[in-house]
Amino acid sequence: MQKDNYYKGLFVGTLLGAAIGTVLGMLFAPRRGEEMRHVLFRRLDESLQEGSAPSTLPPREMPVPNTIPPKEGAEPPAELENQAKRRAEEIVLAAQLEADRLLREANSILHDVKSLRNNPN
Repeated sequence: MQKDNYYKGLFVGTLLGAAIGTVLGMLFAPRRGEEMRHVLFRRLDESLQEGSAPSTLPPREMPVPNTIPPKEGAEPPAELENQAKRRAEEIVLAAQLEADRLLREANSILHDVKSLRNNPN
């Protein structure tokens, strides 16, 4: 029974960690997605070129997978950004509440295990 709860908590904690990391990554990213991917691919290409023989060719542009070119001058509507930010805050709050619940449950299990260890009868 406790083993099942352990794995359930581990699974839920992993999912919550992934969700929180994704939300925080989107909120605090220094650049927009497409621009950030270009920078990352360019840095990867440069570091790969540094490891090989020096080349006189200019660095090549690496294709960025799964990108849709933005329309010129198109900015997301402010209301859409506000909705996304509110939703992200709701997700983070829900994740914090679930993490607190999991910590309380883990502390309770730890307390039970310690009491069983001290009183083996």
